[in-house]
Amino acid sequence: MTVGDRNMPDASDFWTNYACSRTPTSTRASACAAACGRSAGCATCSARRGVAGARAAGLSVEDHLNAEAAKVPPGCDGLMTVLDWLAPTDAPYRKGTIPGFDGRQGRFHMYRSILEALALTIHATGTHMATELGTAYRHTVISGGSGSDLVMQIHADVFGVPAHRAEVNNAAGLGSAICAAVGLGAYRTFDEAIDAMVRPGAEFTPDQAHHDLYRRLGDVYRDIREHTDGIYRRSYDIFG
Repeated sequence: MTVGDRNMPDASDFWTNYACSRTPTSTRASACAAACGRSAGCATCSARRGVAGARAAGLSVEDHLNAEAAKVPPGCDGLMTVLDWLAPTDAPYRKGTIPGFDGRQGRFHMYRSILEALALTIHATGTHMATELGTAYRHTVISGGSGSDLVMQIHADVFGVPAHRAEVNNAAGLGSAICAAVGLGAYRTFDEAIDAMVRPGAEFTPDQAHHDLYRRLGDVYRDIREHTDGIYRRSYDIFG
């Protein structure tokens, strides 16, 4: 999402959601991003079976996964994930795909590949939105998943601009609390409430070499479906 002060009813790459104070503009990939998030969550749950030792090390499963995935090089040695576990309505035949296995990869490559796919998807659709709005990203603010330093760094590296997180890792909940505070008169204006209730967290700066790699990887990632759609159309006739 980004913020704006006008409605653009004829936009092709995003839609406008009205807000109490500022108008957030959402990419048309918002539903896709939500579906991708569920896919990542499913993968996390599956990975739990293989990392029971994390608790013995005094780490949560997620922290263990992130710590091990951080050791995997950006690009996952060529492993890429296409997050179509929930196929779009206009292409119901699509399936999730993880191409690129060649013996170098393990389960932490798979986990990092999912995180990279989320960032690459958001970057691709966000870029379409920014282009149509005639603007560019100076920084990003990550909400869901921002508790992970790895997630934050991947987004910074993919976008090539600093990635920020708020101290409260629940933007929707905090926004609702701000609206309630203004509505109840605890604060006179939204700006006053925001100044009092929103506190910035850490900032992650992009690594230029990693950004260059992700830019090249994004060109490849964008074309995967051109090669897999034909296969999945045929298998869809068999399995649905």
